[in-house]
Amino acid sequence: MTLPSYSVDDSTLALALDDAHERIQRAEDRLARVACAYIAEAVRDVLTDGDPDAPFDAARLRLVRQQGRTSLCTDGTYWTTSGEERRFDSTELMDSLAGLTDQLHDGNAPVWTPLCQQDATGYRLDLTQAAQLPDEVSQSPRVAEIRERLAAATRAPWSAEEIVYNRAGGIVSPGDPQAVHTDFVVTDAYDSRVAEIAVNHDGPDDTETPAQDLADSRANATLIAHAPEDLRFLLAYLDHCAEARTPSPLSCAATAVTAAPPCTPRPPPSHRPRWTASPCASIVACPGAAPSSSSTSCAHEPHASTRGPPVHRAASSRPTSWPGDGRGNRARPR
Repeated sequence: MTLPSYSVDDSTLALALDDAHERIQRAEDRLARVACAYIAEAVRDVLTDGDPDAPFDAARLRLVRQQGRTSLCTDGTYWTTSGEERRFDSTELMDSLAGLTDQLHDGNAPVWTPLCQQDATGYRLDLTQAAQLPDEVSQSPRVAEIRERLAAATRAPWSAEEIVYNRAGGIVSPGDPQAVHTDFVVTDAYDSRVAEIAVNHDGPDDTETPAQDLADSRANATLIAHAPEDLRFLLAYLDHCAEARTPSPLSCAATAVTAAPPCTPRPPPSHRPRWTASPCASIVACPGAAPSSSSTSCAHEPHASTRGPPVHRAASSRPTSWPGDGRGNRARPR
């Protein structure tokens, strides 16, 4: 009788695959949100000639769909804060927005559509909102405060003890008919008292729902007792997710299986390559775009600009290693 060469935990493997795809989706969603902020920066730079302190007037930028593609481009139309419609010339757009709008597509629409107002032509990106890039959860002020509180707390592990008393003040077992008062005491690793929850349940004058009150207080005490270890676990998971979003040869291979440029280590911030744009040579110009002396193309045709972090993507708007829905949630192979 021939035995199997090895065993595979199918359920664990399926969960691992789902988790990997979810991490890819989160990373791509974050990339789209960062691209929106870079678009707002690019508009400002065009209007101020690169002076971040100079005054300028721009509130919205038109985004339109590239013909035959799910990603977006811009025709150069923008609106001032008073609602006046204006337009950039094509040269400025190609020099400032190359590759940025191409990062916005149907797969990450839930990220950028809340920043837009839809009209008959396309979308009007709210530049003020786009410029306000939310912090990553792991680096947010709220999480920083949680880390500080956890570090300042007394040593874990904490534990919860249930102490039940009768009317004479004697200690009895939980559920004893003579029980009239219960203390839930949380202590730290040094047996120092951290918290105490007291419940009086000596008849209807104290409470009409003694069993529910005791269950609620017991759950609260358990929550407090496990808080340090639970918070450390969740913070470690946040840090792990943040590290997983850092480009690496492995993650690049997972997110861009076909037609992707070779992955390279992230360069220093002062030498960041430009945003990667899909080739526009075979795409008709965005509707209403101003003519350009160079070629007929979308406003974000690849060029020699140096804006934005490196992006390792396939030429298509989504990786196509496995079929799936438009949000990038690929189906598991059967």
